Amino acid sequence: MPFVAYVHAREPDEPEEDARAPWEPNWRVWRWVATALVVTYAATRAEGALEALLVFVVFGLCCRAALEAIPEGDGLREWRQ
Repeated sequence: MPFVAYVHAREPDEPEEDARAPWEPNWRVWRWVATALVVTYAATRAEGALEALLVFVVFGLCCRAALEAIPEGDGLREWRQ
């Protein structure tokens, strides 16, 4: 009976120094969310054009939080026919 064995060809990748642990929150997202909460509170207290401006600012802050949360892809640059 032949002996078949798996040879481990390379060492597992070591985690980067800047990489965060899986349980650690992504603070770059939460800073945008916290800022959006503060501006939302200010928008509820304001009236008129200032309120509308603050609502647009909240929308922009939520978009920034989404950009931080969603990993950046290469889009169509990876597409091949």
